[in-house]
Parts: sequence; C-alpha cells; structure tokens
Amino acid sequence: MSRLFKALSLALSVLTLSIVSILAASCGSSGIQYRIFNAMSNPNATFNFDVTINGAIVTPAGGMGFGFIQPSKGYASISSGSDTVAVFQAGQAGLPGAQPIVSSSLNLSGATQYTIVLMGNSPTGPPPNAWVAQAFPDNNALPATGNVEFRVINAAPSLPGAVNVYIVPTASISGATPTFTGVAYGQPSQQPTEYVTLPVPGSVYYIFVTTAQGTPLFFQSYPFTFGIYTIVLTDVQNGFTFSTQPTVLTDIQ
Repeated sequence: MSRLFKALSLALSVLTLSIVSILAASCGSSGIQYRIFNAMSNPNATFNFDVTINGAIVTPAGGMGFGFIQPSKGYASISSGSDTVAVFQAGQAGLPGAQPIVSSSLNLSGATQYTIVLMGNSPTGPPPNAWVAQAFPDNNALPATGNVEFRVINAAPSLPGAVNVYIVPTASISGATPTFTGVAYGQPSQQPTEYVTLPVPGSVYYIFVTTAQGTPLFFQSYPFTFGIYTIVLTDVQNGFTFSTQPTVLTDIQ
C-alpha cells in the first residue's frame, strides 16, 4: 500500500507540474515585450520626457533624454491589446490635470516584441514632423552562428525623403548595391527585406546613407558581433536637421 501511495503521489506531482508548465507557457505566449527609444527632437532642448503606458510611468526619475532607450537592456512586459502611450514633459506625468504632449493608442499583438520609437521634431506641427509614438514589431530569431542581422528604422523627418542604406565592410560604396532601398520616414527597411543577414565583420561595418538617387549624405563605422541590431536614423537633438550619427540598438546577442 505504501509503494502504491508513493507511486500515486509521484504521478500526481508530475501531472501538476505539467499543468503548471502549460499554463505558464500559455500566459507567456500572450504577453507583449517592449522597449522605448526617444528620437523626438526637442527644439527647446531644455527638458526630458516622462512616458506612461496605460497611465503607469515607465521612465526613470528625471525623465528620458534624447537618444535614450528604456529599459537600457532587453525588454519590459505589458498586456496585449490596445495600449496607450503618452509622453509628458519630465515631472508632469501623474500631476492632476497634466496634458500629454503625445498620446498614441497602439494595438499591440501578443507574443511579440516591439520597439516603440518616439519621433518627430515639432510639438505642434502637422505630420510628418509632429511628435508621435510608433511601434515596430521586432523579429528576434537569432541568425546562424557567425552571422549578424540588421534592419533600419527611419525616424529622421529632416532627411530628404526616402533613403538608401548600405552596410558594407569597406569605407566605400563604389560599385556596391544598397542593402536597403527607399527607407521612408516613419517606416522600417522593407526592400528587399526588412532584415538582412551578413557575416560578422572582421573589424567593422560601414553604414552609408544616401538619397534615393544615390547622392551620399553621411556614413559611420561600427563594430558588430553576433546578434541582431536595429539602426535608427534620427534628427539632431534640437531638431530640423538630420543627424549624421545613426543610433544602433542591440536587439539580441
């Protein structure tokens, strides 16, 4: 009888553990992970921003400066569905009667990671320059060992229209084919694909940005290792001019 009781207890424990694991996996699959990148040019250049999601402040004390990402590494979690992202001048979020500078309702899908980019260079102007919050779904399936993966997000309204982006191992694009073509403001790279997979560079990759007609605008070099990276094109901090220094976000390593 004792052996039978022990066997039944063990079987029940295994069954309970299996059910808990299934439920945990189910709950995890419906959740959303996000990170926020601040590319909102501030013509006053005098204050940071508080950001709330569904009314809860998600930025640190003192607000979020230009070019900062929150969380600084990885992603945070929220529930799926319609999520309201609101942006306030630092210190204003949560105060009675405070009105957000930006309020965007984002319909985010479960089991997805997002990069939410705050962009624009005018607090009051019409699109395409108005401050907005926009969500970009991330594809964080790691490439094969020895490779590195890239995509580009154009968050620079001052760029002269859609741009071409080259990611090359040398400081020249003579004879090279664009890695991405026609990357428009407020959009991720899409042509020929959203993400491109390249071998891990021996030293650095050079990122060249040109007009759609091929006129060079700027280039920078960066070291990269195995993983996935998002290259964000922005305006300068105080607005109305595009930055010649793209920001590189580490999606996953």
